[in-house]
Parts: sequence; C-alpha cells; structure tokens
Amino acid sequence: MLYIIVIIKFSGYSVLSASISTCVSQCLELDGTGKTCKFDEKSGLAIGGYCMSDFFRPTGIDRRVICVYEKNDIVRGLSLDLLIESKLCTTILVLVTIRFDSKVPTNIRMVIVDEDMHMDAQKISSKPTVKLHYKLGTGMSMNDSMNPIDFSRTFDMTIRRGRWVDAMVSLSQKPEGQYYSGLYIRWLYPGCPNDDCKVGPASDEHMLVKALNELSSAWKSKSPNKVWELAMETSAKADNIYMGLGIELLGRVLHYFLILTYEWSMPVMTTIPPKTFFQTPYDKIDLAIDGYLKKAKRDNKRFFLGINPTLIRYALSDSVMTAKYGKGKLASDEYYVNSSASRYIAFSDACALISNASNNYTVVVPKAEELNKTSYAKSDTTFISFDETNDIIDKVRKIFDKYNNRIGGIWMKNISHDDFTGKICGCGPFPSLRAGNEGLFGGGCTMKKCFTKK
Repeated sequence: MLYIIVIIKFSGYSVLSASISTCVSQCLELDGTGKTCKFDEKSGLAIGGYCMSDFFRPTGIDRRVICVYEKNDIVRGLSLDLLIESKLCTTILVLVTIRFDSKVPTNIRMVIVDEDMHMDAQKISSKPTVKLHYKLGTGMSMNDSMNPIDFSRTFDMTIRRGRWVDAMVSLSQKPEGQYYSGLYIRWLYPGCPNDDCKVGPASDEHMLVKALNELSSAWKSKSPNKVWELAMETSAKADNIYMGLGIELLGRVLHYFLILTYEWSMPVMTTIPPKTFFQTPYDKIDLAIDGYLKKAKRDNKRFFLGINPTLIRYALSDSVMTAKYGKGKLASDEYYVNSSASRYIAFSDACALISNASNNYTVVVPKAEELNKTSYAKSDTTFISFDETNDIIDKVRKIFDKYNNRIGGIWMKNISHDDFTGKICGCGPFPSLRAGNEGLFGGGCTMKKCFTKK
C-alpha cells in the first residue's frame, strides 16, 4: 500500500497547537500508551493511527515529527517545522514513504501540490501535478548479505508544475506493516515555462539516471574510492548547493548506503531495527553507531559513518571555523552528545571533519592556522586550510587515501557564535539544505545544541 505525505500550509494555529502537542507526545510515545496517532479531519484532534517520529533523521531532515491521517489513499502530514516556522510554509514539500503489505517490489507514485499549497487531498487525488514512477530493484537484503541495487530498472517522471520535488524512495522489501526508507532523492527543478516539462537528454532526470547508474556500478564493484570520486566530482561540477541534483542526490545516496553498511556486506539495520533507528534520540543513535565505529577499529576494517559532499560549496566561506571534540558537560541550557562517533564541528558555513579508524581527526577549514592556536584544537586534531573548491576536494581526497578509506565522517551544520569567546550553538548533527541559518525543512535552530570552550 502506498502512502503519500504532503505537507500543506495550514491556518488556525491555535486550534492545531494543542492537538499537535498531543500527537507529538503519542508519536514519541511520551504518554506511555504506546499508541501512535492520526488526526480527525474535522476537529484536527489526534485520534491514533500511523505515526512516523523523526522518521527522516538520517536524511538530513532533522527536527521532524509527522503525524498523519488517511483519506482515500492520500495521507496528509503535519510538520511541526512548517507549522511553527510559518514563513516557510510556501515551500513545496512532498515526502513519499511506502508501507509494505507484501514482499513484492513496489511502484512509487508521487503527487505534489501547487506553489500556493492550498490544494486539498481530494484535489490532489483527482488532479496530480507531478507523478514519479520508480520501480524498485532487488532491494536491500536485511540479513548478513547485501544485494546490489539496480538503479536503472525504471525511473520515469513527468514534471507539470511546482519546483521542489522531494521523494523518499524505499529500496527495501519489508514485512507487512513496517516502514523503511533506503534512498532519499531531492532536487530543485528550475520550472516549466509552458507548464509542460519533458524529459530529454539534457534534463535533470536524464542526469539522475546516469548518475545513479554510475554510482550503482561503483557500488556493485565494491569500490569505495570510485563511489567517493563520483560524488566529489559531481559536487564540484554543480553550480549551486541546492540547485541541480548532483551534490544533494549523490550526497544522500552515499549517506544512506555508507551509513547503513558495515564492510560493504552487513547492513547496520540488521542490528538496529528501522523503528529503533528512526525513532531514537540523537544521543542513543550516535552511541549505537559509535559501537560499530569502535568495532571497525578493533577489526581494522573500514566504516563509513556518513559522507556528505554537500559541504563543498558551503566550504567557500572565509569565516573562521572552530571545533571541539570529546565529552561535553551537560549544563541546563546545553546539549552535547556523549559519543566519539558524533564529534562536533561548529562553523559559520561549512567544513569537513574526517576521522580514521584510530580516532585521529582532520578538519578542513579556512584559516586553519588560526584554529590550530585556539583552545578548540586537540593533539589528535589537525586543521588544514583550503582556497578554492578544487583545493578542498584534492585535500579531502588525499586524506581519504592516507587513511586507507577509513573515514569516520564528514559533517556540516549551521551555527551561531560570539568570536569564539562564548557559547557556540548548532542546528543539529545533519546538514541544513539551504544557506544561512534557515534549513529548507525547518528554519532556525529549533533543535539547538550548544557547547562552550574548554
């Protein structure tokens, strides 16, 4: 059965706020009932049903709680981010998930609303503006072996209206009633002058299929260097961090396949069930991943915690960047994950944090000479400067080769700081998808994490 989540602009915040609180409590299982939630269409009250709590954390969409109700196979989602940050409600956002009723490969079809986001579920059902058809490949085997994904099976889409097209595509065949997502596809389509965009050799869709085919070949050959190279080169060619598909798409593909794979064979999900992984607080997720990182170190094997090439364009900032590692003291107004697998980087725009299996860290940032003199530096941390995009790519690649592919992670996140003299706050451990302090899917630091100098 296919479920489509459409985030729509709502009015009547006062009416929804109370029911949202109830729904969130149920989603997060804070009320002790163990029930999930949905909304009554007329009253807006949470009445139980399907729920995905912070379902999209690993994709970079943090601060996300979506409670849904069902109507004619169309599921409308309520996003806390878009409801609270009303100024972002004009962003078109469609999240597609699959509920597997059998182990048969599933087709995905997606609809989105118009730019004014006033189209209701009935109109969406009768007059879809965008359709996405993606036939699943062999899928990800949830045992001790990984079946390569054939991305080129079927990818067919028609753009009619709208700009942002976001889809959560599942590559896993799960037992009945379970949710799982394996690939996040996102790109900004530049728009259609005559309300009719066709797929052609130079189109984003064509580039998408080509990029996925290349990545699939590298994946099936178990060549991490090739996967890395393809992602970095695609990132370097992109004109903008969130226009076009190269950086974001390959970044997400890398993130999913590398974060969920241990030594290219055993999915982390084998031990961390989807519900646990997607609905567990950050610190517990980090600690669980940290266990795999330590196991990789003990076994002298590679482990990818999350490679995200989206840092490349952001990294052209001339801002001074800082980093702090290790365990942080939790104060009343501070939040710090006690996990070596979640080393924090604080920065104004972006940087790259690279870790080998021995927990030696290299941070690629502007003005590294200044950072090496600060109290944020530690003996196991090296700061390296870069000048241009190609320079950072070259430096990161050399570090990658030096550590024999044992990359612990590359992270980026927006921060605010006060000349490195006081508290530094970040907007979460996953990337914002838009420049500045407003992420595409939330805005501001609604899930702020802060730490201070040593």
